[in-house]
Amino acid sequence: MANFFTVGKYRPHNRRDHRHELPCMTIQIGAIRFDTYDWSLGGFRIDDYRGRPPVGEVVRISELSYSLENSVSVDCRATVTRIILGKNQVAFAFNKLDEAAFDFLEKASMQRLTLLSSAGK
Repeated sequence: MANFFTVGKYRPHNRRDHRHELPCMTIQIGAIRFDTYDWSLGGFRIDDYRGRPPVGEVVRISELSYSLENSVSVDCRATVTRIILGKNQVAFAFNKLDEAAFDFLEKASMQRLTLLSSAGK
């Protein structure tokens, strides 16, 4: 029987890498693309993941993108860390980032600062 860890609402966790909402990251798991709620070098949160994967399940990520012009093929692994029932959200932690993914996420973090500074104008 699969173990599920659920929470009633999203709550912050003590994490080394802060999660970002901008730019909206799209992640491809298998043949399906998901928009993230938030992401960081440490992980991400998505919704509409069919089948409610068990906590501990490892998935393969083959692409990261935040626009048509900014995407990269990657070979990464992430583990399901929690499922948020009622919101149909699943949180993942990266447990293997290849160099292309790490560089891309760092670039996206810099893009976030550009988006935030232009929104404040």
